[in-house]
Amino acid sequence: MTRFPQLPAPADLAAAGPKGAKKMLVKAADPVPAAELAPFFEHACRELVRAGESELAFWAFGQARKVEKDHPALLDLDRVQGVFLELVPAGGVGPAALRDYAKTLAATLPAEEAHARFREVVCAGFDAGLIPYARIFPDLRALARAAKVKKRDEEEFLAGRLLRAGLMPIASHQVWAAAREPLVAMAGRDGDLMKLLIAAEPDRARHEEESGEEVAEEIRQMWLESLAESGAGAHLPARWFGTTGRGCAAEVLLKLADQAGDRLFPDAEVVFGEETDPALPPPDHRHIIPQGRMGTDSPRWWDSGFDLGQLAADVASGPEGRGRFAGLLEAFVRDMGHYGNVDYPATVKALWDLPETREVLREAVDGWKADAGRPDLSFLYSALHQLGRLTACSGLLDLEPGVADGLDPADPVDALLAALRGGIPAELAVSGDGTPSKSPKTGRTIVQHLGYLTITERSWHAHASVTGDDALAMSLPQLPDGLLPWYDGKTGLLSRIQDGVWQTFQVEGQTGQTVALTLDPGTATARPQAPGAAEVTFPGAAGPSEVRLSRGAITVTAPDGTRTARLPFSPVMSTKSGLVPPPGWWTRRDPVDPDGSAALRRLDRERAARLLEAALTGPRAAADALEAVLPEVTAPALRDGVLEAARTAVECLLLSIELRDRIGRPQPPALPALVVPASDLPFARTRAQTRWLVRQRLVAQALESATTDEPAADRPYLVRTVSLPPRGYVGVEPDTLAGYALPAILPWTSDSQREGILDVLRLWANAPIGDGTGACRTLRITPAGGEGQSNAERQLVDRQLEREAPGELWRTPNGALLILDYQRHDRTATALEYAPGGTFEPGEPPGWQAARPPVPCWGTAGRVVQLIRLLADRGPAPIDAAATVHDLAERAGFGVAAAVAVCKIPAEVLDDDLPTTGAALSYPMRDAVRERLLPDDPADLWITGLAVDAAADWWRTHGEGPSGRTGGG
Repeated sequence: MTRFPQLPAPADLAAAGPKGAKKMLVKAADPVPAAELAPFFEHACRELVRAGESELAFWAFGQARKVEKDHPALLDLDRVQGVFLELVPAGGVGPAALRDYAKTLAATLPAEEAHARFREVVCAGFDAGLIPYARIFPDLRALARAAKVKKRDEEEFLAGRLLRAGLMPIASHQVWAAAREPLVAMAGRDGDLMKLLIAAEPDRARHEEESGEEVAEEIRQMWLESLAESGAGAHLPARWFGTTGRGCAAEVLLKLADQAGDRLFPDAEVVFGEETDPALPPPDHRHIIPQGRMGTDSPRWWDSGFDLGQLAADVASGPEGRGRFAGLLEAFVRDMGHYGNVDYPATVKALWDLPETREVLREAVDGWKADAGRPDLSFLYSALHQLGRLTACSGLLDLEPGVADGLDPADPVDALLAALRGGIPAELAVSGDGTPSKSPKTGRTIVQHLGYLTITERSWHAHASVTGDDALAMSLPQLPDGLLPWYDGKTGLLSRIQDGVWQTFQVEGQTGQTVALTLDPGTATARPQAPGAAEVTFPGAAGPSEVRLSRGAITVTAPDGTRTARLPFSPVMSTKSGLVPPPGWWTRRDPVDPDGSAALRRLDRERAARLLEAALTGPRAAADALEAVLPEVTAPALRDGVLEAARTAVECLLLSIELRDRIGRPQPPALPALVVPASDLPFARTRAQTRWLVRQRLVAQALESATTDEPAADRPYLVRTVSLPPRGYVGVEPDTLAGYALPAILPWTSDSQREGILDVLRLWANAPIGDGTGACRTLRITPAGGEGQSNAERQLVDRQLEREAPGELWRTPNGALLILDYQRHDRTATALEYAPGGTFEPGEPPGWQAARPPVPCWGTAGRVVQLIRLLADRGPAPIDAAATVHDLAERAGFGVAAAVAVCKIPAEVLDDDLPTTGAALSYPMRDAVRERLLPDDPADLWITGLAVDAAADWWRTHGEGPSGRTGGG
């Protein structure tokens, strides 16, 4: 045995500090021959390990390897292997030496032998109860790859040795990260390894001492994730979740709980379709999306793969199946007509032909008819909407002609009066728009438990605020979907309903980037306790109103039985929706405007009618009327609620007019004048057309009033901003009315198409611009002086104009001008200019310039009425199609195909040698030329035909520029 020089005493080395100690050891090695230096430092390593000087031991071992690097001839791998096998288990070899040894073996020995030797060294450490160093997985993988050992096999070998040796509790973060996947795979296959993995809870105290609390917690969460990924939840006792498993990352705990099954919730309440539970999300939100808001997610019963027999069987299966179909039917009818390429009548006929579905459909129609006959505003609106869709798009009137018998819609004024006097949610600052999310995984949640209300805003992180007997806030980072946060007076809880069973978890705070939860036996089956119905007394009311939840909607019923509101409610709501509290919380809401609420109780019918008619006129007029008829209402929230009720009453009015026309029921005598057609000019009153009529009459009134009431000036000046209602839709604008009317006078137009055109013309004649003898024109104008503006400045101007320009009424030198809209995408506003004398002076309002040439409006009331009468007396005008096309093409100077397109002549009425396709004339230019084809005197159509000269003259003046010639066709 070699005798080495005496080493310095451990106490002296410790006193000298790391740097001094190394100098002392180097000095002790001075007399040692080179061939004995490596064994000397290995000897020093042994002594230092025994003395507890680990860092110096690592250094001494490294010096021995450095000698061999400096003197390669001294390297004896067999001896070195033995030294490693001795000193690694003793704790004398540091990570650097081990990693370096792996590289030496790989560079010196065959791959298989290098891999076997290094694996032997690592396992010697395992056998001694330690993990040699953190990078054992990547270093052994590299050697295994060279030895043709599969990565999976090597990782599972290492992970299995660690697990069986009981070393995973002390494994570092890096080792856990590498071992997780193979541990999961092996534990999932081997019950004994599963037990070892469950028992491998990390040594938290040790990890905290070595790496700090944060790293210790991350290691623990990796162990918990390994349990969940391996399916360990099925093997964990219930007590484990409330002890060892406390503070588990939410997604991991939910997975473990799913694996464990119902045994964790032995006393949980099972939920079966409870209608009045405020904490229970409705199973299907579609039936409570507000009417008029297209959901487009209604059942697609028209699809080729739809099984009608299966649907009928489900309906016949019992009350649950029948209820499911009733809810889906409500959503189906709500969205009926949304798709233009769907044969809705065929679908309704298929449903009507089956007794099971026909019975439910009959009940639904009867229910809507009953609701339509009562002055309950929200229910009246919903019923009219459903009946309007059904009678317009479904063909049900043909299947069952008497289906509308007994339908007599209530008066919207009475409904508005009953709602405002009975009590509206806005009096308690409850929004009227609590639309539930169609996908209840995001958005907001609202849950009541006794005296606490928990409202959670969800985005990337969730933030819960609790109001009530106590007030607090909870941060819930990366909250998994499907959990309802709530507070029980002691702690924050998260609940979900799994297979009909309530499961509740305690919030423990945060672990990493996610929320930490505990499944505590004491709260595992807890659920929010709140009533599904309550009573609330509105200020000045004679008694309490009932607030009741059923089928995902809250109904407010006044003391006299009037249902004053119906609000969609779910504990899960969309991010853009209003916030509707559950019924039990309404009694805790203070009135936002007690004096205003009391004034609503005193409202009479006359003032309610004034409010409705003003809302029909537009938002500004409605706000002014509210201030006049109910000056006591001052709180913004209550003002908004009253105005929303008035707007709903307007929609009821328009829907009722349309529905009465369609089913042949006479209109009530006291309709607002704005919606009443002239007795000799009836038209099919759809809601869109009536809305359009109202708007056009208001436009005409505004232009006339500015012309007669405001003094003329040399330049246009702004008079005021007019309140206008939504525009409605009839498919034609003032500057294209002549072109729209053109097919009506052509002999080849079908009778049904001609009647549709005449119906729109009668609508136009009901809304004359001016007095019917003046003139008007459409202007397309754009902001002036935008040169040099940056893109940001231009966008700011566009947003302001989009908000402020519509409704601007200007006095012009010879009349008046009203801006109707502003389109940001092309920076163009549409304006209507009126001049009673028919003479327009050039010049746009200050700040504007022409975007394109003005277009005179052909369709004055007198011309339209004259045209309709001439058609009735004489029939279509005797127009020669070929001659007209050739004449227009020759006079205008563009191609025959362009003339065919302008005249709207179908190919079947033309000679075969005339081209009917290939016109390059732009569509706006076709409209502009076509607008000149109808003569000023409609009677000329039966004498001289179309006004080809006027159309050609206009084209030569406005269409022969560069853009015109390229579009000649």
